[in-house]
Amino acid sequence: MNNSNSNNDILNQLDAHPPKIIGGYKKPGWAVKTLEKISNESIEVEEDGTITAKAILLAADQTYYPAFLTLDMENGGKVIGAYLIAEDQETYHLIPFEIARGFIKKEENELTPFRYHTLEKIEGDVYQQNWPEFS
Repeated sequence: MNNSNSNNDILNQLDAHPPKIIGGYKKPGWAVKTLEKISNESIEVEEDGTITAKAILLAADQTYYPAFLTLDMENGGKVIGAYLIAEDQETYHLIPFEIARGFIKKEENELTPFRYHTLEKIEGDVYQQNWPEFS
């Protein structure tokens, strides 16, 4: 099966059962609390050398979203993937931002551009010069 069919299947499933995207918080502490409930480490080095990191996104409307970011460490920590979190009963699912934004009841300009910071400082990340400030 090719990727576009797989993506269409996922989109059809999500349309049939819309995910409850977590976020839109007025304070960053609520996003941190959500991330603390997820058992993954704050920073995980993947086999390909990228890093998956727990992060807080600051939307253009000054609300906060817990997320996982994929950082390309060969390019100084450039963000190459962003995943928002959906809750389904007592389990969490990561949904790519490009798909998740369709399930958030806000205009695009209220969400983007996002600023972010990871929960832990990442050595070699040149994009977060003033960590823990939002970059």
